[in-house]
Amino acid sequence: MTRTAAVFSFLLVAALLPLGCHTAEADQGARLSALEKKQDSILTLLKTIREQSEFVALRVGWRPPPDTTPKVIPLEGSFSTGPANAALTLVEFSDFQCPYCARLSPVIDSLVKAYPRDVRVVFKHFPLSFHAEARGAAAAAIAAGKQGKFFEFRSRVMPNFRSLGDSLYLAVAKELRLDMARFRRDMALTDDVNALLDADIALGRELGVEGTPTVFLNGRLAQDRSFDYFAAQVAEAKKGKR
Repeated sequence: MTRTAAVFSFLLVAALLPLGCHTAEADQGARLSALEKKQDSILTLLKTIREQSEFVALRVGWRPPPDTTPKVIPLEGSFSTGPANAALTLVEFSDFQCPYCARLSPVIDSLVKAYPRDVRVVFKHFPLSFHAEARGAAAAAIAAGKQGKFFEFRSRVMPNFRSLGDSLYLAVAKELRLDMARFRRDMALTDDVNALLDADIALGRELGVEGTPTVFLNGRLAQDRSFDYFAAQVAEAKKGKR
């Protein structure tokens, strides 16, 4: 039994315990009224516990439950790096303002560098609603991607998740020697960009994504985020491909 379930059971039992044996009708009415108020307060408390537990799960770095069933994930329209026929296709649902995504970014960069012929990385946007700058950062990354520099932009912006904003995006774009006039136009958070982000979020929800980062390896949920884990998965995928 989880801690939340245990709390629920305790509070529910406490709410239903008799307050005492009374025969007078007035006492029974008062008892019923007190019981209803107590039950209302318990329901409110349970709602708060559930909301807070969901928020904490995201804040501490959400990890998906074990799942061995491969998912069919459409990749068209998403930025990717690595050969299309790679032994291992890594699909990442990520948020530019997520500190755990920032930690994962260099791990994935190292994986691509170590296995340039065996790993393909596909990026899916999953900006969380409580990250105010996540969508703007995603729009800027898409703008860089239109000039062939999505992953280079991502690698430079992710470590600065606490300092997201136009000044950062423009500085990175300049460092990457992008066409600045075009980048300024493309980095706007337009209806089309929002629709693209919403489509990725909807896809993630269908696949069971609830937090970031969430990674799929050949359609299966990754259960770790370390380089060694990913390297082992590459080795297994190469064996299977043979």
